[in-house]
Amino acid sequence: MFTPEQKDLALVFARHLVAGDYGAAHALLSQRCQGDISATTLAADFTRMIDAEWGEVDPLELEESEDWPFIYVVLGGDTYSEAIFIDTWVTEEGQPKIDSFEFGRP
Repeated sequence: MFTPEQKDLALVFARHLVAGDYGAAHALLSQRCQGDISATTLAADFTRMIDAEWGEVDPLELEESEDWPFIYVVLGGDTYSEAIFIDTWVTEEGQPKIDSFEFGRP
């Protein structure tokens, strides 16, 4: 259902967010999505979910199912986990870009 490039992009997006490289994460978004959310807002939204006291994010892994219309990136923690849902991609200049995502667990 999802291409290897989309799966890789989902993990790279999550790794940039976890590392605090919000500009790099923002660059992986589609032009439309970048227009809807700034890198500053992306950072604020992510750090509201995973704050400085969270500790190490481990595991960071991708989950998918033929039954789900999205890729689910697990952000593991000592006490509980959070997630990133990515459900829409576009291709811009030959590269996959994230066009729709949500933070939070189900």
